[in-house]
Amino acid sequence: MSKKQTVLRTGLGTLFIGAGIIQATHREFFTALIPEQIAEHGDQVQGAATVTLTGIGASFLIPPLNPIARWAATIMLAGTLPPAIDQLRNPEATEKLGIPTAVVALRIPAQVLVIIGAWYATRKSR
Repeated sequence: MSKKQTVLRTGLGTLFIGAGIIQATHREFFTALIPEQIAEHGDQVQGAATVTLTGIGASFLIPPLNPIARWAATIMLAGTLPPAIDQLRNPEATEKLGIPTAVVALRIPAQVLVIIGAWYATRKSR
């Protein structure tokens, strides 16, 4: 793999591990963002998200696990796009937490760019 891919994989690994740590240390904040339909399972969702984010990060840093990183990041980020869009359409919950609507709007293209980056960083060189 190219040097660019290695740097990007390292960055993505660090990003996901950092997200897992933030998720674990700011549970109340992230629990408030859980969609209403599954809010009663907030603790389980938080625990699963923390472990998943950290695992994805580690899989970016361990080359044999890069295919898992690619798919897991895609599934995690694509799966959270509908709630992100809903938060943009109904900003009351995020505004209560002090998150500006502009930040919520930036989250959507950022997630798409991370998915694209994950696929580029983990593809096999030709």
